[in-house]
Amino acid sequence: MTKADLFADALWQFHATGKADLQIEREDGYRRREEVSWYFTRHREFPSYEKDALRLARGRVLDIGCGAGRHALYLQRRGLRVTAIDRSPRLVELARTRGVRDARVANACGKLPFRDGEFDTVILFGNNLGIGGTPRRLRRMLRELHRLTTPRGRILATTRMPGATNPTHRRYLRQNLARGRALGQIRLRLIYAGLRGEWFDLLLLAPTDVMTIAAREGWELAHVFTAANWEEGYAVVLEKR
Repeated sequence: MTKADLFADALWQFHATGKADLQIEREDGYRRREEVSWYFTRHREFPSYEKDALRLARGRVLDIGCGAGRHALYLQRRGLRVTAIDRSPRLVELARTRGVRDARVANACGKLPFRDGEFDTVILFGNNLGIGGTPRRLRRMLRELHRLTTPRGRILATTRMPGATNPTHRRYLRQNLARGRALGQIRLRLIYAGLRGEWFDLLLLAPTDVMTIAAREGWELAHVFTAANWEEGYAVVLEKR
């Protein structure tokens, strides 16, 4: 069972019933419950760093990894023209059901089906800056986003600092370094309705990591917005050079 399948199952269940028990397991056995209601929040419930970044959305917008469409719906209400994409056809169907006008199936980790310079703003929220799972794949995605944005293109993205304050997380990070992996390269799988999904990598990044990787692909770190704890999440704004 793929990650996209289980995630779509959980979100459709929540859409229908208001409840869904989705869990995320790390490869070392650490497990936590995912709050599925998060993917259905409205603007007033967004974290402050998302709100700060979203104020800078402009022009034609591409929302990558749209899920249930919470950000696309907000930007539509602001009057922006939004194209929302997700690799899961069932999540695209859910986003359309909830009112996203232009939702399409596409995988941001490959070549995207858009013209050069088609978008002014790209949204990568929900830790989607790290969906490629490795620094190399992140650089490849940033090159592709450079192609399909206008000269004034910008990326609004969220990620998290790799957690080093909790001893459990700190041990895992040390193991990553010992294996020659990126510090924030986290291997995970989803558990839902008694089923376990396939393993996938998610890349968590410190702001200095974002700055260094983005600069190599023609992007400049222009703004950083955070809450009280960098490990809980923060947003960056990348401007096209």
